[in-house]
Amino acid sequence: MSVSTSRAWAPEVFAPWPHTPGALLARVAARSTAFDATGAGGGASVLIGSAAGVDTTDVGRRARGELMERMGNVLAGRTAEAEAGARAGAGRPRPPASSVGPVRTCDWFTLRRDGVPAVDPGDPATGPVDAAHRGTPAREVRQLWCPGRVTESGEDVWVPAGAAFLQHRPPPGCAATHRAGSTGVAAHGGPDAAAEHAAWEILERDLVRRSWCDPVRHPPVPFDARGALPSGAGELRDLLDRESLRATALALPSPSGAEAVAVSVHGADRAHQTFGAGCGPAHDFPRTVARACWEALMVRWSMSAPVAVRAWDRLSRTGIPRTGLDHALWTFHAQDALKHWIGPATSLRDPPRPAPCTIRDASPLAVLAAHTGREVIAVDRCAGPPADEGLAVVRLIAPGASPLPARPVPGVPPHPFG
Repeated sequence: MSVSTSRAWAPEVFAPWPHTPGALLARVAARSTAFDATGAGGGASVLIGSAAGVDTTDVGRRARGELMERMGNVLAGRTAEAEAGARAGAGRPRPPASSVGPVRTCDWFTLRRDGVPAVDPGDPATGPVDAAHRGTPAREVRQLWCPGRVTESGEDVWVPAGAAFLQHRPPPGCAATHRAGSTGVAAHGGPDAAAEHAAWEILERDLVRRSWCDPVRHPPVPFDARGALPSGAGELRDLLDRESLRATALALPSPSGAEAVAVSVHGADRAHQTFGAGCGPAHDFPRTVARACWEALMVRWSMSAPVAVRAWDRLSRTGIPRTGLDHALWTFHAQDALKHWIGPATSLRDPPRPAPCTIRDASPLAVLAAHTGREVIAVDRCAGPPADEGLAVVRLIAPGASPLPARPVPGVPPHPFG
């Protein structure tokens, strides 16, 4: 199981908009048979990191960080899978669930019988279900488990590997009850910073999902994003103006201490919409809006990439978005997502005022736990080159917070996020 050399992980930083050379994108990729084929990679076994902004060093660092978090999490999963396979291949008697060890393979009832605290895979709030095993009682599924900890108390708790690791491949004799996405994985120099980053991501996606799926109960407040950008965002404003683009921002209902926003970049007639989103401290709202704008612009640029052109050729015939790329393409070419979310075009309100800066922000982990009313669990496990570099890669599992639906939901249009 080899990964392309680190020299290939120097991000490519480039200026894709000729009239605004200060607006930059960065992309970096790693290839390995350890990775699954992805839609964003055109069906290749590749992981990709990307970022947009105005500072060469910053966008390169963020693009590489996104790659490292995904790589570290996937390879940690491969290591756990190999540990389970080595045990089984050695012909050893299967240890009881309560035995000390880095991984366990059993069903949830076995863990409970042996007194091992574990996330309940049968709880609908645990996370995205693996579609291949819908209809099977999740507690009865023999699967791989890995250790985690409750972030507030530090207590140990075991979690299904499918909920912890991207692209999980169950060991022989096992299945997976869950299929985790990239939201909630972060890489930093230390586990605390990684966990906080992951918490903001999970909050963002859950708040977006709640509002998108039920905008009557969770109504967004639309405003012109340009009016909320920080004072140093001149290059971003110039880019929107020179490309004749509008940026409609939606302030989403958020818990105390946080502010979430979605931004759609589109033409004057709302044509060709692309979306970005962000969530952060309430006082940092202008920077959150700017990050969401850059994300929407990055998605917009990718709509003309060869991978996207081929994917749209297929999607235009099937009409059923499946992957993140599909959802972004469907919104760009075939759907007025803003009409679903906020109704027909109307005058935009003034942007919300940022909350005053406090001496100490509330921890995003505490905000997330209060938002869901459930304990947040961290799986601090990294492998491969990111571990060699000393990075901490943390996966957060927050029962009660859910990502955007990957499959059609009755009465709800396909979501607009890639």
